[in-house]
Amino acid sequence: MTAAEHRNEAAILQAEARDKHQQAMPAEARPMPVSMAHIAAVPEERITSYNPSDEQLVRADADMREAAAHLSAAKKLEAFEAKACKGLSVAERSSCPLLASSVAQITHVKLGFQMAMKPGVDVERTSQMLTCHLAYAEKTGFDRPSCPLFVRGSSIRRVGDSVIEFTGETPEVAAELQTQAHRVFRGASSPMSIR
Repeated sequence: MTAAEHRNEAAILQAEARDKHQQAMPAEARPMPVSMAHIAAVPEERITSYNPSDEQLVRADADMREAAAHLSAAKKLEAFEAKACKGLSVAERSSCPLLASSVAQITHVKLGFQMAMKPGVDVERTSQMLTCHLAYAEKTGFDRPSCPLFVRGSSIRRVGDSVIEFTGETPEVAAELQTQAHRVFRGASSPMSIR
């Protein structure tokens, strides 16, 4: 879910919890139903009361716990984006910062691929912007993918002075990353190699 979807779901659950709290009527307590055959065997002081509103309150509490979990997830996605995108505008966050013409070579690695950047490319800035854009994509649930290299479950890191590595958290994500890299960078000056 996106951060916005998490926040929306939390708002819905909070409203439902408020409604359930309002519907609960603690004064409505009545004796707990017990079969007549058992009344003689149970001392009167042990017969408890039952409030039909109690169940509403339990459900309301469950809704509030679920709402809190959604808010926590939204905040986590937003904090991840804020940290990764510090100092970048919304326009920079939402646009793919990578041009195929900046890439010299693509090399497949076990869990993804590495991009060797051409001389003159600001690798640090490119890496920062890619990391930010991936965080933005995660926050928005990959709803508007502007960079075909971004696959849910992937991560980016800089390797050395001129290489940026994309890796997947599973072999399936790694294979999808390699497929996307091959599709996007067929024109890289050196042939793709597999390590």
